Amino acid sequence: MRIFRMACCGLLACLCGCQMAPRFAAPAIALPDQFSAQGVWRQARPDFGDGQPGAWWRVFDDPKLDGLMQRLLSQNLDLAQAVSRVDAAREMARAAGAGLWPSASLRQSVQRDRTTGELAFQFAGGRSRNQIFNVIELQYEVDFWGRVRNRRSAGRARAEAAQADWHQALVLLQSDLAARYMELRTQDAQIELLKRTAQVREHAVKLAQLRQQRGDIAAIDVAQAQTDLLETQAEAIGLERRRMQLEQTIALLLAEPPGQFRIAAEAWRPSAITLPRALPAELLQRRADVLSALREVEALNAEIGVARAAYFPSLTLGLRGGTQTSFWQSVGDQNASVWGLGPLALDWPLLRGGLVRAQHRLSKVRYEQGVLAYRQSVLRAVGEVEDALGSWQIVRRQLEMQRRTQQQAALALQLAQKRYDSGLVAFFEVLDAQRTELRAQRELTRLEGESQAIAVLLIRALGGGWKASLSQASKAPSVGIRPPLKAPPSVAPRV
Repeated sequence: MRIFRMACCGLLACLCGCQMAPRFAAPAIALPDQFSAQGVWRQARPDFGDGQPGAWWRVFDDPKLDGLMQRLLSQNLDLAQAVSRVDAAREMARAAGAGLWPSASLRQSVQRDRTTGELAFQFAGGRSRNQIFNVIELQYEVDFWGRVRNRRSAGRARAEAAQADWHQALVLLQSDLAARYMELRTQDAQIELLKRTAQVREHAVKLAQLRQQRGDIAAIDVAQAQTDLLETQAEAIGLERRRMQLEQTIALLLAEPPGQFRIAAEAWRPSAITLPRALPAELLQRRADVLSALREVEALNAEIGVARAAYFPSLTLGLRGGTQTSFWQSVGDQNASVWGLGPLALDWPLLRGGLVRAQHRLSKVRYEQGVLAYRQSVLRAVGEVEDALGSWQIVRRQLEMQRRTQQQAALALQLAQKRYDSGLVAFFEVLDAQRTELRAQRELTRLEGESQAIAVLLIRALGGGWKASLSQASKAPSVGIRPPLKAPPSVAPRV
């Protein structure tokens, strides 16, 4: 008898430990060993400046940008919605795991009724009586086939996916703000350049008018100088319009009223940047969208186990106990106690019209779709890095060439001015040299701003402000989000 009991207990333990979900492993992805671009990107390890997770923008060394990022973290409405989605996913995961525990409910009822006295078979009919009922009911589903456990695993995986989506939204919003800020500062630099050029041309107009009065030059030279002055002033006004639009875009990112938000114009020079470096395989650890897709695949894998468990019977145990009496004073008496064991319910699907099999096949199809989405996210991540890295290297080469162009244009302007002062050439040659030098200087300023914006895109493509991997960053404190937002607690990836 003892051996029989031990065997039953062992069998019960084995059944409770059954796992119907396939063993999960991250889908294999064929990645290149290195990026196609030349340089340190082939061999270097990740390096994010000061190494602080989520503070990648500090490589630009701009206190104003740092202040805007702090306001973004505390005020952006899209980020607030992402935080809410994380909270909702966590609560759904907790709800999915609630079935692992017994459920208890307290039933209390008081009833007074009277029966008819005209029925021959009724004993003591025609009297009024009370019924006082107090019972606690316990119910528990034995998770033989892992159905509830797999639901809990799927919920946890989706909670981690929501956490990764929050990180992805954070990086996207931060990079969007940084790119708009870089463009705004580029506009400031070009406006300042045009204003300085206008001042020089105002002086040239006055000088031309003086020389005309002395008879040294013709009236056409004065008209040409005034035309160039007005053209420069008109270009500066046009840039102010674009700057206003950028200012309003930044205001919307910060959830500020656009008409009341202002960023003061100031002198700005691009900072020298040491960009983060990575290998293709590290994107699987660093990109939040890749991690989110992987967690979704893990959830879909667990749901296959849920669908498989439907082929087998479910066992539910019940237990109840309490009191039932007709008199208030007898509620606590032992004679008023009632109890029950059961029902011991066994539910085994036999004929469901193919529903169970269809749901099982559907879970497999969804898993395959998730795998394809995961692989697509990995390829997209590699493609974004390749594109940003290639653009970065090209714009750096273009920037170096443009510096040399601007230097030569400035030299040509000096020579043209000397020749004009000596009376060797007409003023038109000086104006032409001024236009060329201004175009070269504006293009240089534009490329400097573009290089900063491409650096932002490259950092975003590499996953933003994590360290070597998300598994390490998840153990570190999240980015400091102040009320009304709060950073979701970190969820350690289970790759």
